[in-house]
Amino acid sequence: MKPPRGFGVLGGIFGRTFLLTLAALFVAVAVGIALLITRPPMHNAPVRLSEIARQLSGGERRPRPPPGALDFGMENRGPPGPPPGEPRRNDAMRREWQLRDATAAPVSPPGADREASERLRGLLALRLGVDRERVRLFVLEEAPPGERQGPGDDPQLREGFVAAWQRDSGAWRVMESVVEGFPNAFHRQALWLFALGLLVLLPVSWLFARALAAPIRRFSEGAKRLGTDPHAPALPREGPAEMLDAIDSFNAMQGRITRLLEERSHMIGAIAHDLRTPLMRLSFRLDGLESPLKEKVESDINEMKLMISAALDFLRDQTTRGARQKLDLRLLVESVVDDQTDVGHDVTLAGGESVVLEGDPLSLRRLVVNLVDNALKYGERARLRLRAGPHNCSIEIDDDGPGIPETLQQRVFEPFFRTEVSRNRDTGGIGLGLTTVRSIVLDHGGNIELRNRKEGGLRVVVSLPVPGQ
Repeated sequence: MKPPRGFGVLGGIFGRTFLLTLAALFVAVAVGIALLITRPPMHNAPVRLSEIARQLSGGERRPRPPPGALDFGMENRGPPGPPPGEPRRNDAMRREWQLRDATAAPVSPPGADREASERLRGLLALRLGVDRERVRLFVLEEAPPGERQGPGDDPQLREGFVAAWQRDSGAWRVMESVVEGFPNAFHRQALWLFALGLLVLLPVSWLFARALAAPIRRFSEGAKRLGTDPHAPALPREGPAEMLDAIDSFNAMQGRITRLLEERSHMIGAIAHDLRTPLMRLSFRLDGLESPLKEKVESDINEMKLMISAALDFLRDQTTRGARQKLDLRLLVESVVDDQTDVGHDVTLAGGESVVLEGDPLSLRRLVVNLVDNALKYGERARLRLRAGPHNCSIEIDDDGPGIPETLQQRVFEPFFRTEVSRNRDTGGIGLGLTTVRSIVLDHGGNIELRNRKEGGLRVVVSLPVPGQ
């Protein structure tokens, strides 16, 4: 019976992703609502022409327009006082406009709409009750048709205008709208709310992503471990509901693979063991044969016994795994080199630093011995080199033999396979040496590669992982 799945649907990957999406949507909507509620205006408010005239005159009384002229029903009496408790309108406007005195009239800024400027200039002169030559007005953009009314109305001007009036003293009173560049107040408000939303959402997203990625990462590590060690412990049942189902299936698959491997090893071992009995009977019956047939049959029987013994040893190595421990790979390789040089073989090891890894000392020693023996058999000498990296190390073994054709470099790892060109029967062996080496390398999570050197000979490169510091 399966254990309960925490929060049901919300405890799975679907539920967690849904919650993360919901949280992101909630933050986005909250930021949008906050921006709508608290945002300052994106642009300055439109200003009526009468208000411009009022600000330019500064409350100064001007004569009424002559009879027959357009009368907007407005004398420059100054702005009315605000109701109690409300801010003065002038104070708000002065934050959007700039009022200043100048000795000369302003010039037309680049991009001004001349047609609209001239039309509104005449209306502003009528508002101020002065001659048209004493007024300057420049607008950057003409108002849309819906905002342009007849001459008896009070048109509005958008931001980006310059209005000026020449007083009787000859000084100019200039009113200029302030067009705030990027970032203006609205942009700053939007950026602050966006940063606040990110500040709230990023930790939540990080926690959700970590919770989703952790069980998947453990599952991936377990799959890699199974590829190098079929007897690795089962994966712990942790994570969302979907991962629990995947882990259960993975552990069941690992158990079936382990049983199949054990059954295969037991079957091959039993067959090899049972073959010894008929071989023994054939040996007893050789007494009735005459030479040289007797010697040939004895040679074949001895070769079969050797193959059976090697197969049993190989299967025993596959089913019996030594204890893993931290070891200095350089010391292990040096001991093999010393043993070979003591018996007169030409084996050398290049200098370098020590390399510490985790593995089975007996298996790794057998790996190095087999590779050195092959180099001595087919190349008469062996030159070893040990390289260390941040995540793995490598053992390189060079010989001076004929090498191996590239088409056969993968097949030589197959059990009982021997090349007739460079691995003939006269050199000995039954074709399990490199098979054993590859098995040990894969069992330690490494890789083995064969390369033909340009200067002649074969190079064997064994890469092994190094535990993180």
